[in-house]
Amino acid sequence: MKSLINKINKEKLFNVIIVLIVIFLYVFVALFIYSDFRERKRQEIADGIIEKVDEQIEENKEQENPVTEIVTSYGGIKYTVLGKIRIKKINIYQPILKENTKSAYDASVVKISGPDLNTNGNVVIGGHNFMRGNFFIKINRLVKNDVVTITDLMGQSVDYYVYEYGVTTIDDASYLAQPSNDNDKIVTLVTCTKGGKERYYVKAKAK
Repeated sequence: MKSLINKINKEKLFNVIIVLIVIFLYVFVALFIYSDFRERKRQEIADGIIEKVDEQIEENKEQENPVTEIVTSYGGIKYTVLGKIRIKKINIYQPILKENTKSAYDASVVKISGPDLNTNGNVVIGGHNFMRGNFFIKINRLVKNDVVTITDLMGQSVDYYVYEYGVTTIDDASYLAQPSNDNDKIVTLVTCTKGGKERYYVKAKAK
């Protein structure tokens, strides 16, 4: 009788484990589908904004007083656009937005601080690290001398070469600092890691 009870308990435990595994798989698949949908939607918005950037670059070629930023609307949300960023190594091609807001971060990358694009100083650009570790977290694949290209609305494209990268705390804002050499053109890329507990940054300089 005792062995029968033990057998029944083992079967119940086995069934519970199977149910938990099935639930876990359902949740995992659902999160994967949601993350993939969100990334495709975000890229669709970014591509639409880049089209506006390219149109403005062409218009600026014909204007005596070219604009350095434009306001465009996509999906009912207004964005102020400063230019675009391309990092071929990690397949990133995104507009650079001015608003430091959730909707801007959900759509693309955002200028956090610094001077105008492609001018002397340190321009800091931030982007999300989404679920599955995609989008801007890919900057952690960059190493020294990899190229980050920034294009402003005047159509000027400048290549910046990676010279420093690492992880820092959320309380450390040293990557925001301006360079001691007034002639340096620097771009700092930053994203969050470990659920927002740390920051990963990459610094690149124009030659």
